[in-house]
Amino acid sequence: MIKSKSWFVLVILLLVAIVLSFGLGPSGFSLSDLSIPIQLRLPRIILGIFAGGILGLVGASLQGLLQNPLVDPYTLGIASGASFGAVIGYLFGRLGVFTVPVFAFVGALATMFLVYNLAFVKGRITKISLVLAGVIMSFLFSGIVMLLMVWTQKPLVEIIYLLMGRLNVVFTNELLVSFIVIVIISIPVMIYLFSKWRSLNVLSMNEEVAESLGIDTQKLTRNIFTASSFLIALVVSFTGAISFIGLCVPHIIRMVYGPDHYKVLPLSFLLGASLLLFTDLIARSIAPIELPISVITALFGVPFFIYLLKKKL
Repeated sequence: MIKSKSWFVLVILLLVAIVLSFGLGPSGFSLSDLSIPIQLRLPRIILGIFAGGILGLVGASLQGLLQNPLVDPYTLGIASGASFGAVIGYLFGRLGVFTVPVFAFVGALATMFLVYNLAFVKGRITKISLVLAGVIMSFLFSGIVMLLMVWTQKPLVEIIYLLMGRLNVVFTNELLVSFIVIVIISIPVMIYLFSKWRSLNVLSMNEEVAESLGIDTQKLTRNIFTASSFLIALVVSFTGAISFIGLCVPHIIRMVYGPDHYKVLPLSFLLGASLLLFTDLIARSIAPIELPISVITALFGVPFFIYLLKKKL
């Protein structure tokens, strides 16, 4: 069992993030008028918990699977591929409420396939080749997304928020229903990732040991890649691509609570949700207009990424 203290600290942190996100904003807070906090802030809190939790969980799963401290959905290009797919979904005119998530999933999965194959150098995958392949795909799909936006004459603000993330989604009745369905669909996928903590622990020794103990590493890799792509596609279809949450959160958890994935996976979900809510609060408070979330995450994430490069490579 995870020690209750581990849960307690992170649950309290999440509750603090929720209270601050609900109470703080340009229009203030008044007990006599809760319409604005409930209608505008509560949906973005729920979306932030969903998105941040998934980013933390997927980042921890991918780092554990690949034994690479520099991978996350953003550096591997999955988020950019999902953004590309989401744009294609928009160009089809939202044929249904699930058009954008489906196209985002296809884009994320295709990107993961390309990155995985590009990373093979002389018959094996190296840490550097994997990150470089992800960065290449990220730049490629980001450029294509920008090109598509220019051709379709979408507003520049929409381009920025799609590529750099936001939680200020206006939930119409149709969009709210689709979000609820997507959350329900994502739960068994997240449970699947949680359930692989033993395999990830064994894999942390090395691949040969894992295979000698009966773990099909190729199947495990394929399944976790697919599940991760699916979850990131769901997040990107609503929030756009948010950087560095999936990279930093698992490292913080491992530093504090150790490398056991039985702790790392669920606690990364909690910390990811909290961190995204705090980041969103900063993004909508420090400037006259709301900033894209990745502007804030980059300010903290880039130094952390440089630290990992110096320490791990």
